[in-house]
Amino acid sequence: MNDIFANIYLWFEGFYGSSLSEYLWGYNCATEDYSNPQIFKQVGLMMSGISLGIALVYYYVINHPEFAQFRHWFIMLIITAVINLFAGWGWVYSGFINGEIGDCVMYAREASGSIISQLIYASDCWMFGVANAIVSIGFFCIFSLIVKWKSSNAGHSPF
Repeated sequence: MNDIFANIYLWFEGFYGSSLSEYLWGYNCATEDYSNPQIFKQVGLMMSGISLGIALVYYYVINHPEFAQFRHWFIMLIITAVINLFAGWGWVYSGFINGEIGDCVMYAREASGSIISQLIYASDCWMFGVANAIVSIGFFCIFSLIVKWKSSNAGHSPF
């Protein structure tokens, strides 16, 4: 499961950068290996749970004939993306603010140890949130195809 989410998120590494990717893989500066928890898995499980939950709400809780049109399904898709945008951003940004990202990943240094430049910025956290939102759109579509069949009123939405 770790590698599945990591490989999906790595498609969007250009959005949020390779330095943030190292942190998300679980790179530990002290041991110089990947011994920290892998955040890709944690965020991916959260994202898929939110996407599945909203799909279930749409098809089985709301499940109203007047709400079974493509535009209503699309509204739920956008809600899923926005929630996952903020969830992904918040998870990574909390690590950024709390200093959980190691200095060896956060800053480029000279041989003498002085900082040359910062490698991870708050905007990278936002871009990871955008990547999380895009991935959640795909998961919501897949979950919609899987769970819609037993819905009495919305079973034909979005198609």
